[in-house]
Amino acid sequence: MSEAEKFSLATHLYVRLRRTANRVIDAVWMARNDEYAREILELARSFNEPELLSLVQRFEALLPGGPAARTTPAPSKPAAAAPVRDGSKQTYIGTLR
Repeated sequence: MSEAEKFSLATHLYVRLRRTANRVIDAVWMARNDEYAREILELARSFNEPELLSLVQRFEALLPGGPAARTTPAPSKPAAAAPVRDGSKQTYIGTLR
Protein backbone atom coordinates (compact mmCIF):
# COMPACT_ATOMS: atom_id res chain seq x y z
CA MET A 1 0.00 0.00 0.00
CA SER A 2 2.70 2.47 -0.88
CA GLU A 3 1.91 6.02 -1.81
CA ALA A 4 3.67 5.47 -5.12
CA GLU A 5 1.17 2.74 -6.07
CA LYS A 6 -1.74 4.96 -5.06
CA PHE A 7 -0.31 7.86 -7.04
CA SER A 8 0.18 5.68 -10.10
CA LEU A 9 -3.45 4.50 -10.02
CA ALA A 10 -4.65 8.04 -9.26
CA THR A 11 -2.93 9.33 -12.39
CA HIS A 12 -4.57 6.58 -14.46
CA LEU A 13 -7.93 7.57 -12.97
CA TYR A 14 -7.16 11.22 -13.74
CA VAL A 15 -6.60 10.43 -17.42
CA ARG A 16 -9.70 8.21 -17.74
CA LEU A 17 -11.96 10.70 -15.96
CA ARG A 18 -10.59 13.53 -18.08
CA ARG A 19 -11.27 11.61 -21.29
CA THR A 20 -14.55 9.97 -20.29
CA ALA A 21 -16.27 12.67 -18.27
CA ASN A 22 -14.19 15.80 -18.78
CA ARG A 23 -13.52 15.82 -15.01
CA VAL A 24 -10.21 16.85 -13.46
CA ILE A 25 -9.08 15.45 -10.12
CA ASP A 26 -6.06 16.04 -7.88
CA ALA A 27 -4.01 12.84 -8.18
CA VAL A 28 -1.49 13.86 -5.50
CA TRP A 29 -4.22 14.60 -2.95
CA MET A 30 -6.01 11.38 -3.89
CA ALA A 31 -2.86 9.40 -3.07
CA ARG A 32 -2.49 11.13 0.31
CA ASN A 33 -6.08 11.53 1.54
CA ASP A 34 -8.22 8.41 1.81
CA GLU A 35 -11.47 10.34 2.28
CA TYR A 36 -10.92 12.33 -0.93
CA ALA A 37 -9.91 9.13 -2.70
CA ARG A 38 -13.18 7.41 -1.70
CA GLU A 39 -15.21 10.35 -3.02
CA ILE A 40 -13.37 10.26 -6.34
CA LEU A 41 -13.85 6.50 -6.55
CA GLU A 42 -17.60 6.95 -6.05
CA LEU A 43 -17.60 9.57 -8.80
CA ALA A 44 -15.68 7.27 -11.14
CA ARG A 45 -18.00 4.36 -10.33
CA SER A 46 -21.03 6.46 -11.31
CA PHE A 47 -19.91 6.58 -14.96
CA ASN A 48 -20.18 2.78 -15.24
CA GLU A 49 -17.29 2.55 -17.71
CA PRO A 50 -15.43 -0.81 -17.64
CA GLU A 51 -11.88 0.57 -17.51
CA LEU A 52 -12.81 3.09 -14.81
CA LEU A 53 -14.47 0.35 -12.75
CA SER A 54 -11.32 -1.76 -13.02
CA LEU A 55 -9.18 1.14 -11.79
CA VAL A 56 -11.63 1.81 -8.95
CA GLN A 57 -11.38 -1.79 -7.76
CA ARG A 58 -7.59 -1.73 -7.90
CA PHE A 59 -7.40 1.54 -5.95
CA GLU A 60 -9.92 0.37 -3.35
CA ALA A 61 -7.73 -2.65 -2.66
CA LEU A 62 -4.96 -0.25 -1.57
CA LEU A 63 -7.16 1.69 0.86
CA PRO A 64 -7.26 0.81 4.56
CA GLY A 65 -10.16 -1.55 5.15
CA GLY A 66 -10.43 -2.36 1.45
CA PRO A 67 -13.58 -1.94 -0.62
CA ALA A 68 -15.95 -2.64 2.28
CA ALA A 69 -14.85 0.42 4.29
CA ARG A 70 -16.86 3.01 2.39
CA THR A 71 -17.74 6.26 4.02
CA THR A 72 -21.28 7.25 4.85
CA PRO A 73 -23.49 8.11 1.89
CA ALA A 74 -23.23 11.63 0.56
CA PRO A 75 -25.88 13.98 1.88
CA SER A 76 -28.72 14.75 -0.46
CA LYS A 77 -28.48 17.94 -2.50
CA PRO A 78 -29.97 20.96 -0.77
CA ALA A 79 -33.13 22.41 -2.22
CA ALA A 80 -32.77 25.52 -4.35
CA ALA A 81 -33.01 28.74 -2.39
CA ALA A 82 -36.29 30.56 -2.57
CA PRO A 83 -36.32 33.80 -4.55
CA VAL A 84 -35.98 36.95 -2.48
CA ARG A 85 -38.06 39.99 -3.40
CA ASP A 86 -36.06 43.18 -3.69
CA GLY A 87 -38.31 45.86 -5.04
CA SER A 88 -39.31 44.92 -8.56
CA LYS A 89 -36.55 42.47 -9.45
CA GLN A 90 -35.93 38.92 -8.26
CA THR A 91 -32.58 37.70 -7.02
CA TYR A 92 -31.60 34.17 -6.07
CA ILE A 93 -29.39 33.52 -3.11
CA GLY A 94 -27.36 30.36 -2.56
CA THR A 95 -27.36 28.90 -6.05
CA LEU A 96 -25.33 29.29 -9.18
CA ARG A 97 -26.93 29.63 -12.55
